[in-house]
Order: sequence, then C-alpha cells, then structure tokens
Amino acid sequence: MKEAYGCLYKIENAIRAYIEHKMEKEYGVHWFHIAPRKVLKRPPSKPFNSLSFHEYSRIYLRTYDVFQELPEEFFSYLESLYPLRNKVAHCFPLTETEYVYLVKIADFFTNHLLFERIPNSLYKI
Repeated sequence: MKEAYGCLYKIENAIRAYIEHKMEKEYGVHWFHIAPRKVLKRPPSKPFNSLSFHEYSRIYLRTYDVFQELPEEFFSYLESLYPLRNKVAHCFPLTETEYVYLVKIADFFTNHLLFERIPNSLYKI
C-alpha cells in the first residue's frame, strides 16, 4: 500500500509542478493571479496549493490553451487514475492488476511526459 501511495505522491507532485511551470512560462511569475482574470474573467477561487487533485484537470489542464499540446493519452490516464487514487486515499487495497496499472500511469506521468518538459530542478518530489 505504501508503494501505491508513493506512486500517487509522485504523480500529483509532477502534475502540480508541470502546471506551475507551464503557467509561469505563459503568464509570468504572478500567473496565479493574472491567468484566471485574463482567461476566466474572475480571480482565483482558492490558492493553487489547496486544490484537490481532480481540480487540476478541471480548472487548469482543460481550460488554458497552454495545455493544448497534451496528448489525449494524458487525459485518459488522468481519468483512469481517479478511482485508483480514491482506493489508496481511503485505505482500500488495490488488486495486483490495479497496482501494475498505477505503476504504468506513474511511469507515463513522471518519466515519459513531464520530466521531458520540465527541468528536474523544478520538481519538489
């Protein structure tokens, strides 16, 4: 179970770092205050670091043009991650098949997609 939690920790922090990096590159160092006002025509509803995992996709990844380059595979993996994440977060054991799939998703997010686009120094993992 702790290995599954470790995978989730890596995935969530990689996605968070990716969003921060892309948004800062597009909107500048104060992106968190600038981007919502510019794109959504309103201030941010709550601090970035207090967002829930599902809010990253809903608020950022599917809203801002800077993320249009992400392949559909990214979003497919993200969607399939939610039930696995809920099981681990609520201390329900994963089956071996689920765990293997979680490791595959973690590999995709942390190695194949995100680490290629962000310098390792930006990761807080």
